[in-house]
Amino acid sequence: MNPASRTFDLFKARSYFDALDGLRAISILMVLLHHVPRFSSPHFLKTLQENGRYGVAFFFVISGFLICTLLLREEEKAGKIDLWKFYGRRALRLLPLYYAALLLQTVMVFGLKQYTPENQALFAQKLPAYLFYYSNWLATATQGPFFQSWSLAVEEQFYLAFGLLLLFARRRVVIFATLVALFIKFFVYETFGAIDASSTFWRVVFSYREPILFGVLAAFMLNRGAWFEFFQRWLNSILTITLLGMATVVWLCVHLMQHESFWDAQLLYLLMTLIVMGLVVRPATPVVDNRLMLHVGKISYGIYLLHMFVISAVKKIPGGDSPAFCLLFSTVAVILVASVVYKGFEQPIIAFYKRKLSPLHTTAARLPAVKDQLLKESSSPGMPQGQVSI
Repeated sequence: MNPASRTFDLFKARSYFDALDGLRAISILMVLLHHVPRFSSPHFLKTLQENGRYGVAFFFVISGFLICTLLLREEEKAGKIDLWKFYGRRALRLLPLYYAALLLQTVMVFGLKQYTPENQALFAQKLPAYLFYYSNWLATATQGPFFQSWSLAVEEQFYLAFGLLLLFARRRVVIFATLVALFIKFFVYETFGAIDASSTFWRVVFSYREPILFGVLAAFMLNRGAWFEFFQRWLNSILTITLLGMATVVWLCVHLMQHESFWDAQLLYLLMTLIVMGLVVRPATPVVDNRLMLHVGKISYGIYLLHMFVISAVKKIPGGDSPAFCLLFSTVAVILVASVVYKGFEQPIIAFYKRKLSPLHTTAARLPAVKDQLLKESSSPGMPQGQVSI
């Protein structure tokens, strides 16, 4: 067996994929690049900066993959999905910091008057949508204070709908529905254009995001032994991962995406999905497994919620309107702030819900048994010893 590959049993025993935190770090850096003042040159950097908004798509792929994978494993382990515990885990992980950030934004808008009258009015108009996670349905979804929460609304809607679908529908129905949703949205947007631009109805109907569905399909495929072996055979090579990464970077640097549902973005989502699949079938991957990258990935939720506060503050200091200075200073500052928030605010909550609500809390106890079994198998003829890592 290739020493750089995970066996299917080890893959199934894992509830945490460290490389995905490294990928989250790359994703949040793309978002930061997109939100700082615009670079005037060179052309490839201008294109990459504009496409930086697709860092959110990487988060979506990862989310679709992880949520589907963990729910499928819960079902296999416990015989059923405890939907209330699933919603409880998601609520405890996401809501406390979200509403804390929203409260801070409210104070800055109405209490400290840090925004123009137009932005104050827009924030007041959108506040109910922020409170109840439907800002992605608004025509002004990406405008005004706290606009970044539109993607979190997409995530929350996905958790709610997908949890119910997975609980009540057969797996084949879920897979078929996912494929149909992808095809219909692609067909409609390629045929009629961005029909949601001036229609609330179509914004609601097509509010689901394709990269999440790509992640869901990846989870279903890797959950089956035969498909896992197929993708492991093609994606576990460091050369393959490197080529996929390079292709993604080149595509982001040379092609300005037209729309998040057009063909060019779909190609990007496919590359992103293959990268996610390649990373999770490997025990370790250079760059994304770097300690700094893993840390940034772990605190990426806090960075995402707080980065616009930091960027806005940096813009007000001397030299803050320089794209390079703003990017560097904001990145360092928001990592420091988010690290403190994670340590003092998020981590205790995470520890609580993992202890009380995690359906996979015995996974760690299972890993030694899986490892011992694989080590025994590794002593059989034709399989080199010492190749199992955990």
